[in-house]
Amino acid sequence: MKATLAVLALAIAAPAQAETCPPQAPSAPARPPPHAGYLTPDGAVRITGYNDMRGLIEAWDTAFAAANPGVRFVPDLPSTRSAPPALIAGRSALAPMGAEMTTADLAAYRRAIGSAPLVIRVAHDSLDPKALSGPLGVVVARDNPLGSLTLPQIARLFAADGDARTWGDLGLTGDWAARPVHLVGIKPDTALALFLQARAFPGRPYSPALQGFGHSTDVVEAVAKDPAAVGFAAVNVATPEVKVLPLATAPGRPPVAPGRGALQAGLYPLDRQLLIYARRPLDRLVRAYLSLALSCRGQAIVAADRLGYIPLTPAQARIERAKLRRGHAPWGGK
Repeated sequence: MKATLAVLALAIAAPAQAETCPPQAPSAPARPPPHAGYLTPDGAVRITGYNDMRGLIEAWDTAFAAANPGVRFVPDLPSTRSAPPALIAGRSALAPMGAEMTTADLAAYRRAIGSAPLVIRVAHDSLDPKALSGPLGVVVARDNPLGSLTLPQIARLFAADGDARTWGDLGLTGDWAARPVHLVGIKPDTALALFLQARAFPGRPYSPALQGFGHSTDVVEAVAKDPAAVGFAAVNVATPEVKVLPLATAPGRPPVAPGRGALQAGLYPLDRQLLIYARRPLDRLVRAYLSLALSCRGQAIVAADRLGYIPLTPAQARIERAKLRRGHAPWGGK
């Protein structure tokens, strides 16, 4: 059994091989509708959204313009939070985001448009500390003996009605058994905290014992200084002073560490993605742009990005491309 798990660990840690992109058949140029609200006064296509996706958006813009002469783009990328209102107002062709739209965003969209937006995964989050978006993880101090957690155990820790108060409640023995657990993490109203809540204890509030911080780096620093602390944060900012715990979806399932291979394969329970939201029905330009981003060449652009965002697998890209053909309902999890 140990040998099998060791092989699995090696397999999920290995970087994926780059896919060889076949030649593309030429297609008719994709033009924006003449009176689209996302066109600037001089006819350029505006895309408003996440600043950390600038390298991807600009490279996709260049590739799209090369295949569709005469189409020009104006990237307007201040933040993730800028994307939903611009898409709702029709001022942006697409809404690239580093987090899912909030409940309030989706309610505002439905009020204005009358339906839900389409959401497409375009990349997995990065393990590079230069990136603003990393997978979510649970961290303890480096010398803490805890080896892994399950999502139900995370709920027992961080949910208001959770009952894990000591390290013994998580299975530790000896001197650790009666030691109180100190909860730290990102503030409950932030994107990372909402993501963990949705995945581990949906519909239940956070424990009032949680010490909330504004940034993952603050969480990591607090855990490093407190042997009795457990925290949640983006794993790409973890330091050698903390240990990122492998996670399992349920008791009895193998815990998985957030290595590159595990993230790309969709094995890590708190994997996060870069997303692009779009208004339905998709016009020809929007559909063609998303098709490019999900193509072999578009995903090669992801693989080459300096911030280390991780491409989708070919199978994952096919699932996302199918949404463009079928008008699939928005993705909301694995």
